[in-house]
Amino acid sequence: MLTLDRFKLYARIDHADEDELIESLIRAADTAVRDMTGKEPPSDSDELFDTAVLQLTAHWYENRTPVTDTSVTQVPFTVQTLLNHIALSGRYPEKEGANGADQ
Repeated sequence: MLTLDRFKLYARIDHADEDELIESLIRAADTAVRDMTGKEPPSDSDELFDTAVLQLTAHWYENRTPVTDTSVTQVPFTVQTLLNHIALSGRYPEKEGANGADQ
């Protein structure tokens, strides 16, 4: 799973003020990537899977309010592309208990 230190390096965050929030977002993004793709990472450190989690976490961190008076914040195209690739790739094993229905 993605670490707090790796995310903070990626997002250029140099303070600990929001570490608890960031850790929560990382866990939620990891779960979301697994649920949205129905797949598991093939190893503890898979760069493509980790990049999807990094980008989704960064998106949620930067856009804490998904709807404002002037815009609706959508998940970036790059995240959608990564999710689609992981979902369709045979390199990623099926998520345990995945059967096409929400668990």
